[in-house]
Amino acid sequence: MKKKTIIPMAFAAVMMFGCAGSDTTTMDDTTAMDTSATMSETQSMAGTAADTEENAMRSLVIEREIVAPVATIEVATLPLENPVSVGDMFDDIDDTEQYQLMDLARRSPNLTTFVTLIEQAGMVQDIERLDQATLFAPTNEAFANMDRQQLEMLIGPDNRANLMRVLQAHVLPSKVSSAQFNTTQRIQFTEDRYIPIDVTMNGTNVAIGGANIVKNNIEASNGYIHVVDSVILPDQVAVEDTRMGY
Repeated sequence: MKKKTIIPMAFAAVMMFGCAGSDTTTMDDTTAMDTSATMSETQSMAGTAADTEENAMRSLVIEREIVAPVATIEVATLPLENPVSVGDMFDDIDDTEQYQLMDLARRSPNLTTFVTLIEQAGMVQDIERLDQATLFAPTNEAFANMDRQQLEMLIGPDNRANLMRVLQAHVLPSKVSSAQFNTTQRIQFTEDRYIPIDVTMNGTNVAIGGANIVKNNIEASNGYIHVVDSVILPDQVAVEDTRMGY
């Protein structure tokens, strides 16, 4: 079966948005794939994950300035423990949909490190610009489980590009519930590499690049947060696409 591709947020001097589709094409800001509709530079990518191969998908390129990062952080200053049980996350909030994604993420003490790194990478405004989005949010303990040297390199002041590269794999520019994921999908990493999505036969477990969703479908006003138990490291988990004609 032909796999559908989901393109995560890509940040550099330009930012490219995309979502799941039967084929993937890089386009400029006036071209929509498989449709005659066009979108302006000021529009952000919106839509849902493809449930069928016929669902039309689009990509959009938006130019932006590089935002200066916040003050340099060190591993010793990061909260690398989960103050509350993962199963209890967000249970103290009566209505999560009153908050946008980043505001909702800030309200969980288990996501403090993830939020801090999003801020460090200068990605907050990019996420807030999206009409709809999905965050794969690693817990504090997920970062603690990384190799210490690897984590130190990731947050180093001279390594911001790589931090953004890692974090972009945790953001999709569309609202996708855990029930919409299936093993016929994957997340684009480079032109010929992708991050696999694994779903158990009964759908009880979803893994994105080996990171298990441990708390799903926390709904914000503009998308979902799926809490994951490890950090998605694209350079390590991306799989080469060997299909002909890709």
